[in-house]
Amino acid sequence: MAGIELLYFIVMLAVFVIFLVLLKVPAGISLMVSAIVGALIAGFGIPIRHLVEGTFGFIDPIMTIVAAMIFMVTLEKSGALDACSVAIVEKLHKYPTLLLIAFMIIIMFPAMITGSAIASIISSGALVAPIMIKIGIPRNKTAAIIALGAVLGMIAPPINIPVMLICDVVDMPYIGFTLPLLLLTLPVAIFSVLFIGRKYIKKIDVDELKEIVNFKIKEKVNLLVYLPILLLAVLIILQNSIPRYMVQLGLPLTFLLAAVSAFFCGKKFNVIFALKEGVKKSLNAMVLLMGVGMFVQIITLNGVRGFFAINALSLLNSLVYIGMALAVPVFAGISAYCFASVLGGPFVMALLGTSNPIIVASEISLLTCIGEFLPPTAMSATFSCSLCEEKSYKNILKAAWIPLIVIFVYAMIFVIFVSKVWN
Repeated sequence: MAGIELLYFIVMLAVFVIFLVLLKVPAGISLMVSAIVGALIAGFGIPIRHLVEGTFGFIDPIMTIVAAMIFMVTLEKSGALDACSVAIVEKLHKYPTLLLIAFMIIIMFPAMITGSAIASIISSGALVAPIMIKIGIPRNKTAAIIALGAVLGMIAPPINIPVMLICDVVDMPYIGFTLPLLLLTLPVAIFSVLFIGRKYIKKIDVDELKEIVNFKIKEKVNLLVYLPILLLAVLIILQNSIPRYMVQLGLPLTFLLAAVSAFFCGKKFNVIFALKEGVKKSLNAMVLLMGVGMFVQIITLNGVRGFFAINALSLLNSLVYIGMALAVPVFAGISAYCFASVLGGPFVMALLGTSNPIIVASEISLLTCIGEFLPPTAMSATFSCSLCEEKSYKNILKAAWIPLIVIFVYAMIFVIFVSKVWN
């Protein structure tokens, strides 16, 4: 029956929302349950082979996230993150504008290398939140800045999981995204932090921050503590800029090499413990990607994926843009990863021949930022709310709504005009 695939998708989506929102089941598990229901209602029973294949469909991003999280743990244990915060406060406390921009970059960094906004919130976000509150930024504004920085870091290079998922759908290599993603994220990140926080910072007394900033870290480490970060940046840049002459290590091995170097720099720490903690912190993202993979496998099996692809290809370009503007933020409010796998690919394919697919995929991923602030999950906003001890998630949304509108408008302008001339 024509359109039965749409019914399958609606049922699967309803099951996912019920388990996630009402039953408080983790997103990854909810996606797995939804996938099983999708197979059952389509008459495939419980297709074990497809479920297993789907579970390991995104093994590369999973390995990257695990390795990146191990790297983040080594930075924490070696004192590199503390050293960065101290150096920034000492050097920039007289320049509030530059200080806020530096804080935003620190917030973004963990998400940039792990692809997880939550990784930024629980690591660098937790590091800078007390400082920002102490220097006069209200709690809801601080939470909004951290949430925005985390989600924009998730979209910034080198690791953008929604784009990776889109690339997998359209069979396109994850190459050439660095510059477009930087152009999409850095301007709105700088605007967001200055728009929200700049008016609250007048004068910063470093002595008042001694209770919450670990200034003693300077006595325990030297400049070598920054070597892992430098090594990571150099390896990534070389592999992307001169691929013909540079051995392609891959992101998982690159992160692990940088993590190994951290053991020889800064404070000493237990390597085995760091490995275990990194893997533990990766579990939620791993399960989520496994759930996404299973979900995508089943919607391919029951025809839902093909249904969306065919219908997207039949739309006029103007309607595709309208569809992206409406669908991406709304569905990303459920799951950015799930949306990228289900509808991100069809949108990219619908604009092939008229728009650069790299720009389109990048723009779609930026729009998913908005979904991180919207129900039913509002995951990043909720985590930031808890971190800053803000009573209401609505107060964070109220503080962030203008930057979110700017992100939306900027993304649409970028995809409509830049994608046609980008080579």
